[in-house]
Amino acid sequence: MAIAWVLNLDADLELGAGDRYAPTRSVRAAMRPHADRLARALLDPDDVRVDDASAPDSARGLPGRAFCPTPRALSLLLRAGAIPEPHPAVEVLRRVNGRAFCAALGPTLPGAAFVVDLEVARKKLATQPPIGSAWRIKPAFGMSGRGHRVVTPGDDLDFLGGLVARGGVMIEPNVAVDTEWARHGVLAVDGSAIFGALVRQRCDAHGQWLATERVTDPPSDVAAALDREVRSVGEALHAAGYFGPFGVDAFTFRDGAALRLQPRSEINARYSMGFAAGFAARRSRV
Repeated sequence: MAIAWVLNLDADLELGAGDRYAPTRSVRAAMRPHADRLARALLDPDDVRVDDASAPDSARGLPGRAFCPTPRALSLLLRAGAIPEPHPAVEVLRRVNGRAFCAALGPTLPGAAFVVDLEVARKKLATQPPIGSAWRIKPAFGMSGRGHRVVTPGDDLDFLGGLVARGGVMIEPNVAVDTEWARHGVLAVDGSAIFGALVRQRCDAHGQWLATERVTDPPSDVAAALDREVRSVGEALHAAGYFGPFGVDAFTFRDGAALRLQPRSEINARYSMGFAAGFAARRSRV
């Protein structure tokens, strides 16, 4: 049977903003080309896309699925007459997609920490990072490098209070990324999971996704580390009440002459741009 899809790539922004969220014109414009590319990779030919412009009842009776089943995505599916598939509660989505959840599983970069106190954040940013020459600050929710700030000790931090007030900030050393990796999975309600292949990702200098490809002969240490990480993350997501698609982003980086691995840079408890590459033979029926 065909599936009605909402490709709400702005899900992290909605989860961060809460009930008051509505995508701006610039966010809609930025999402459109990526959503079109994702549709070609993720959707089957008979599937139906649903968005704000869809007519009421345009997907009457079809099972409804979203990039992330946020309240706004579910309302669009219901308006189109689709029947949303079982999905986690929004409180669970908000928890597991926040950077605090990823950080709570243990730091994977030296000196990294999720901070919810402004003075603690200021004191940390006044020190030199243990690796690299600057700190990278990430908001509690976000994607594709949106809202990141790179600062060095002594920089103006007038912006920091606003970020901390919106749920805290992830502070980590700013490092020179060499290669970006990811593993994806689908988690059932009972905690069982299937996993996709290791994929390599390409992003631009601002963190915007460009492409994802399957890796036929990955470095053995990267493959082993990502296999452990995706399984561990799956267990943590199940314990938090989540089920559905998810992904773990990772990267290798330069630390002087050494090439080191950051095995869990982000957790995406939703679909992602690279999800279909990991499940190339199964597509949206996973």
